[in-house]
Amino acid sequence: MRKSKRAQVVMSVLAIVILLIGMIPGIAAADTNDGGSWLAWLSFATSNDSTLIAGETGNINVQLWDNNGNPYSGSVASATIKGSDGTSKIYQISGNTGDYTVSNVTIDTAGDYQLVIQEGALGTAFATGTITVLDAKAFVTDPLYINTNNAIRVKVTDTNGKPLMRDSGTVDGTLVGSSLISFTTLSDGTFTFNMTPTQFGNVNILFAGHIIGTIPVLPAYTQNARIGGDSGDNVSLAISVAQSGWASGTPNVILTRDDQFSDALAAAPLSKKLDAPILMTGSSTLDNRTLTEIRNLGAKNIYIVGGTVAVSQGIQDSLSNEFTVTRIAGQQAYDTAAQISATVGIDPTQTVYIANYAAIPDAIAISAFAAEQGSPILLTERDTVPSSTAKALTTLKASNVILLGGTAVIGNSVQNQLSSNYHVKRWGGYDQYDTQNIIFQNLFNTSKPQTPLYFASGLVRQGDVSSGNPKADALVTAALAAKQGGFVAMVPQYTIPSSLNYFLLYNVGYIKQSSVIGTNSSVSLDLETELKDLLEH
Repeated sequence: MRKSKRAQVVMSVLAIVILLIGMIPGIAAADTNDGGSWLAWLSFATSNDSTLIAGETGNINVQLWDNNGNPYSGSVASATIKGSDGTSKIYQISGNTGDYTVSNVTIDTAGDYQLVIQEGALGTAFATGTITVLDAKAFVTDPLYINTNNAIRVKVTDTNGKPLMRDSGTVDGTLVGSSLISFTTLSDGTFTFNMTPTQFGNVNILFAGHIIGTIPVLPAYTQNARIGGDSGDNVSLAISVAQSGWASGTPNVILTRDDQFSDALAAAPLSKKLDAPILMTGSSTLDNRTLTEIRNLGAKNIYIVGGTVAVSQGIQDSLSNEFTVTRIAGQQAYDTAAQISATVGIDPTQTVYIANYAAIPDAIAISAFAAEQGSPILLTERDTVPSSTAKALTTLKASNVILLGGTAVIGNSVQNQLSSNYHVKRWGGYDQYDTQNIIFQNLFNTSKPQTPLYFASGLVRQGDVSSGNPKADALVTAALAAKQGGFVAMVPQYTIPSSLNYFLLYNVGYIKQSSVIGTNSSVSLDLETELKDLLEH
């Protein structure tokens, strides 16, 4: 009798243990239909099966395993996906001999979910896995302008940055007077579309029923605020330009003199290379305003362009107490340009631009374009190529040389000398504005226009001003333009040169925004209004 009660107790305990074991995820009770073999765990067929995109309908392929490590061959009752909020949904599952598919799964909200697959035939075992649902994102680099045929490139990825390849969606332009456009992404997750919006508003990019990106429709032309409108001199103007393009945390700054620009003519490509604004100072004493701006930028490295006559040794010594200072200088301006080229390098087309060291407007006109391309600017005398320039061309392994200016500034003898080793072109006009126009005609890209356009004073030589210093507006703005992907057009104080007027009229549909640089003594208020009226039509 006592033994019988003991046996009953033992059997009861074993029954409870078996029941508890059956409740553990991935473990089944031993009394299943498989004679001791039951559903134990699952693995996803690929990483794509465990990562879904919110709103997108797809299948989840899994492999099921029994407790002996073999493909599970029993029956499956259901597949349930549970959210962290307690919600759950049952999905159809099919398959055999270990390979199963959960069909038509759609989850609308990003997050982690639990997949639970329940053993069939009254079995209590189940297997679980974690599904991660990510949002899709659209990245658009091109703007949409009203009443313009825009070519737009979009890249679609998940929130981890993985491209969504060969997936389809819709661009909804109905709110801006356009239409619905279907797209299918390429193998890199990108697609392109064309749209001409006729109303202001937003264009939505839709994927799996979700808005994954929005593109606002912008005015065809925007006149931005004047930069440096209250600047009293070149030092303060350079600071205003720097503040328009660079923020705290800028490690590098270029420093040059504020009264003569030959040494700094090649500085814009250096600025692009270093992501550094061009600041200015007097030659003998460091301007306190410039020092304050260097500190505000958080700069650590100062690159002085020009020799000690341009920026004194005393200035360098004072800066060396606080910053790492590098001087880039030669005996002449063309020697300095050659040294700068060693840092800038050369673009893939192996193109070098050469200007007369005294023809300051020609070098400035090319500056933003050369900087954007990664092409160096070298300098020459009128009738002979300086040895430092010739050596730089060899070191750079240049193939193409473009001379800036007519024969009055770069003689035929220089062109003939260079033509023996390089493919030489000349872009030169009858004055500085005509040369500028020829540069624009050759480099302005209408398929992807440079923007914004900065209008700055053309009074860049000492002889251009009756008193005081020439205007550094265009020189320092070339660095900003290169950073922003735009370019600089020099103008007189009151009028639009005829050659520039022609260029603007011909390309008015491609110039989407502009800014005027400097005070009214650089570009008058009336001229600013005239430029705005011209570009708005």
